[in-house]
Amino acid sequence: MRSIKPPRHNDQRKQCIIDATERHALAKGFHKASMSEIAKTAGLSVGQIYRYFAHKDDIICALVDQLTEKRLQFMASFLDKKDWLNRHFSEENQDTHNMRVMHYEIQAEASRNSVIERIYMESNRRLQGRAVKILQSHYPKMEEREIIARIEILVTLTEGLLARWDSQSRPFNEETQLIYQQTLDTILPD
Repeated sequence: MRSIKPPRHNDQRKQCIIDATERHALAKGFHKASMSEIAKTAGLSVGQIYRYFAHKDDIICALVDQLTEKRLQFMASFLDKKDWLNRHFSEENQDTHNMRVMHYEIQAEASRNSVIERIYMESNRRLQGRAVKILQSHYPKMEEREIIARIEILVTLTEGLLARWDSQSRPFNEETQLIYQQTLDTILPD
């Protein structure tokens, strides 16, 4: 039986820095998250952080990459329309809240920082590519352009739900559930 190789010390430190950055970004945004606060939360000095990441942008890029990997793993279940609205948007737990806030923090940072914009756009390309492959397996006769259009509509619907999270009544009433189901049936036909 092969033993599991323990993570390298450097990898653990990098992860502590990424986790600390995420915590501070969730609490007050990337702009207000100082390197000294991130270092303190990670249990390191600022100088030690710079051994692993040349700039704060590099930490944010690593965080975006990790979040993209999580979303890629979640993609197949996200594209399953069965009880979609309730499975993904009926209640907020800490993970959902953090995902929602982090998504908007990254978007905001990408709007004013070209380095983050590039990694954000690459993340979107990777996510779209994975979604296209999944939908191509479900709809082999559908053209890729149409699949991409359907994905864009679903992304727009999803981001709208996340943006309006605090103003939506839950549980969703029957009418709301019916309209969302009809919309999903149009986007993802049987």
